[in-house]
Amino acid sequence: MSANLFFVSLLIALVGPVIAIAYLKPILYKVLRMLCDADGGAEFWIRCAYLLAVSGTLLLMLTFGEFNDRSTIIDTVRRSLWLVLAGVFVTVAIISRNVWTQVRQWVAAQNLAADIQAARIAKHAASAEPRIATGSA
Repeated sequence: MSANLFFVSLLIALVGPVIAIAYLKPILYKVLRMLCDADGGAEFWIRCAYLLAVSGTLLLMLTFGEFNDRSTIIDTVRRSLWLVLAGVFVTVAIISRNVWTQVRQWVAAQNLAADIQAARIAKHAASAEPRIATGSA
């Protein structure tokens, strides 16, 4: 096993997901703040995303990485990038799916509240019309 190839692969496995989650962090923070009323809820879930992404890619790298002395640096970097991208893809897919599920529920709740409010206004307007009609006669 080549120590240099091992450490290059681990570095790629650490940096790749950190860059990906850092890219998503500003918009993910806004969405999570909308969904999480709890103080610190958005920060907690973003930190979980970092841990999920980094630990997932490290597990992939340690399990399927190629570090033997017969491998070239290009082969090792290629495999490392493939594993990291696969790990980041799966992590972002999991995060997106879970966030989107919550967003759909939030939108449905907002629509239901708006429908209830509109029904109340319509009912109030309908009950006020006969009084106006009888009052003017």
